[in-house]
Amino acid sequence: MKQLKNYFFFMMCLLVLFSCDHDHGLDSDDSNFPSNQSNLVRTCGMHNHMEKLLTNPDYAKMHQNKLAKIESMASTRSLCSNPVVLPVAVHFQGVNGDPACLVSLAENQIQILNDDFNGTNSDISNWTNGSSSSFPGVNFAEACLSFQLADTNHPSGFGLVDGQPAVTINQTTGDFNASFSGYLNIFVQFGTGVLGYSPLGGSGNGDGVVVEASAFGSGSGCGNVVPNAPYNLGRTTTHEVGHYLLLDHIWGGGCGQDDGVSDTPSSADSYYDCPSVGVSSCGSVDMHMNYMDYTNDACMYMFTEGQATRSENYVSSSLNILTSNASNVISGSGSGGGSGGGNNDPCGMVTDLTGSVQDASSIEISFTGGCTPLQSEIQTCG
Repeated sequence: MKQLKNYFFFMMCLLVLFSCDHDHGLDSDDSNFPSNQSNLVRTCGMHNHMEKLLTNPDYAKMHQNKLAKIESMASTRSLCSNPVVLPVAVHFQGVNGDPACLVSLAENQIQILNDDFNGTNSDISNWTNGSSSSFPGVNFAEACLSFQLADTNHPSGFGLVDGQPAVTINQTTGDFNASFSGYLNIFVQFGTGVLGYSPLGGSGNGDGVVVEASAFGSGSGCGNVVPNAPYNLGRTTTHEVGHYLLLDHIWGGGCGQDDGVSDTPSSADSYYDCPSVGVSSCGSVDMHMNYMDYTNDACMYMFTEGQATRSENYVSSSLNILTSNASNVISGSGSGGGSGGGNNDPCGMVTDLTGSVQDASSIEISFTGGCTPLQSEIQTCG
């Protein structure tokens, strides 16, 4: 009997070791990934990224507070009369393209981002004239958000000139830069091993989304930044910014494990390539044309109204650090108030105090007083 117990213990150890090795398949060690990124299939490192972030107890507590706040917010939406402005900075890393061309590519990607979130993308007709019939009662999103490249009061030391867009070229590394707190940062990198990754719910404190250079923007590209088919329409950035605004993958965790959005049907798993409309799992038709699935760029073309509401609510509840910075870093920008369905109740007294140490140089503190949190960053010297 003792030998039998020892055998089972040995087998369980092997199982744990195998599982741990498998779970790190998208780790940050890029040496195991091919240098030719055109060989990649649609992959997103969001969950692996979040696993690392959540090992920090302060971050984990802050994340749970964010989830609690958004779950308590109303799901109804008003017509958009004044879009909420989110200032954006794009950071090219390890590139050799012409600077003017790279700026144009960044502007191209921001236009795609706005079109996709606002439902003004040209291929939304695939939904309105076709696939929507498979999803009765579901409307495509027209999010009350406006992504704009910052163009004034740039942080010093990055080669930026006021009056020109916040596009840095070989001036940053990694996926965090405290100097760009108050911006939605897009870090364009090579050799990520995935098409992109993002925190599930960004903080705006210098964090951002990472996009593989071969999947950034559309068109012929610049230098070594060339969008490669089938990920050459800028939808990887749309997908990752969706994560940044608290949108999970549309399949959630499979049948019975929701993505937190009421009008997205359950799905057993991710879809790839360009599936036929009407395929189903979990007893309902699957919405694989949604930006939060894994299909090719040409075959994803919509968010749902519920996803728009969730993203708007997240901006309202947890990204005041971005919206309040818009008028400071975007010429002619107003307050970006909008009526995108967020919590507009008056603030009461301070009811919650949370904070997180992001790195050795910054601390983020959130004061929640019944509505939009006040956020600040305290930078230390040295």
